[in-house]
Amino acid sequence: MINVFFDMDGTLIDSSNAIAMAVNEIRTDNKLPALSKAEIYGIINTPGIDWAKELYDANDFTHKSFKQGFERYFVKHYEQSVVLFEGVMDVLKFLRGKNCYLAIATNAPQSSLKRILNKYNILPFFDKVVGVSENMEPKPHPMMLNLLHEEAIFEKSIFVGDSLKDRECAMNANIPYYYAKWYQNELKDNEFNNAQMLIEFLQTHL
Repeated sequence: MINVFFDMDGTLIDSSNAIAMAVNEIRTDNKLPALSKAEIYGIINTPGIDWAKELYDANDFTHKSFKQGFERYFVKHYEQSVVLFEGVMDVLKFLRGKNCYLAIATNAPQSSLKRILNKYNILPFFDKVVGVSENMEPKPHPMMLNLLHEEAIFEKSIFVGDSLKDRECAMNANIPYYYAKWYQNELKDNEFNNAQMLIEFLQTHL
C-alpha cells in the first residue's frame, strides 16, 4: 500500500472563483483595483513571487499564507461557490478501498481546513490534514510533506497537486508527483485531466 498526499485548492476542490472573489473583495476594501482570476492564480501558484505585495500591496505582511488574517473573506466565498472536481469522491473511495493512508498538504491556514472539508463531506477520508500555521512552512518548502511522510504508515508516498509550488515541494521532499490539469487537453508526463486518469496513475504504485 501507499501514502497519498493531496493539495486542496485546485486539486480536490475547484476553488478558483472563490479565491479570486475573496482576494478582490479584500482589494476593494483596501481601495485597490480588481485583478483577473488568471493574475491571482499566477501570483499564488508561482514560487518566488511576493504574493503579499502583489495581492494586497503590502510590504509588511508577515503571514505565511495569503489567506491568514483574511479567513472570513475566504470562508464566505468558499461556502457560496466552491465545488469538488468531478470524480474526486471516486478517487478517495478507491484509495480508501485499497487501505491507503490519505492526507492533505495545503497552503491554506490550518484553522480553516476542517470547516471547508466538512462542507464537502471529504474530511473523514483523511488520516491527517496539514495547513500553514505559525510552526508550519508553506509549500514549496518540503516541511509538510516531510512531516506527513514521517507520520504515515507505509514506506512509499505520492503527492498530487496542481501548481509549480506543489511540484517543487514534491521535488524538495523527494516524493513522486502527479500534476492536476483538470479538464485541460494539453498534457505531459505525470499530468492528468480527469479522475480516472489519476486512479490509473495511482494503481501503478499499489
